[in-house]
Amino acid sequence: MGLWTRIRLSGSEQNRWMAAPASTIVLRHAAFGLGTPPALALMNAGVALVQSYLNLNGYFTVTEFPVVREQTGGGYAEITDLDVLAVRFPEARHVVPRGRPGPEDDLRLAVDPALALTPDAVDVIIGEVKEGKARLNDAMRRSDVLHAALCRVGCVPASRMDPVIRELQARGETRVAAATGASASRIRVLAFGDGSGGERNGYRVIPLEDVAAFVNDFLERYHEVLQPVDLSDQVLGLLHLLRKLS
Repeated sequence: MGLWTRIRLSGSEQNRWMAAPASTIVLRHAAFGLGTPPALALMNAGVALVQSYLNLNGYFTVTEFPVVREQTGGGYAEITDLDVLAVRFPEARHVVPRGRPGPEDDLRLAVDPALALTPDAVDVIIGEVKEGKARLNDAMRRSDVLHAALCRVGCVPASRMDPVIRELQARGETRVAAATGASASRIRVLAFGDGSGGERNGYRVIPLEDVAAFVNDFLERYHEVLQPVDLSDQVLGLLHLLRKLS
């Protein structure tokens, strides 16, 4: 279990607190990578599926990232949360050693071509997940929201932040040149949900149906490899268990 904020309440306070949504009980673990007590680790099913999908494809992910802003009259408020932030390095993939370690003998597990990965750039995704029609919330276009997301990832120098945000607002994709000796970064705004895939007005859609199909096919294809594994990912773990029992 990761670190998390322990809250001490008494009597009536406990009753009011436990009646609140789980998202208010757990103090936004994903924003800081602190983990969540398993009993309270509730996540939207679509977000959980997309997180599993991206992890299989070599991404590190942060889900349900809160964006907090100071209010005009004082105090602070959460203006939105971002369903998923994901980062993948150019050569990232899951491998299973066979024989001598190295590309000639390793089993290299497949990645989804729908992600259109490039071999020369770190891939950064700012993602919105809908169980209904794929679309972006209005907040995803806001400069302060995109600024918070890019700062959390840390891939954009301060001198490039404003033009990068403008490009994301206009096209849903941009590229940031690399510092000496480092990889460039490609940053994309993606929407996962119902409907056909492809380009929209300033973002790209990946259908949740295709996401689910890739996850299912991955587990089927590598069933023998994964047979001895207890997967901690809740989505993958359940699907994998069902295959073990069949």
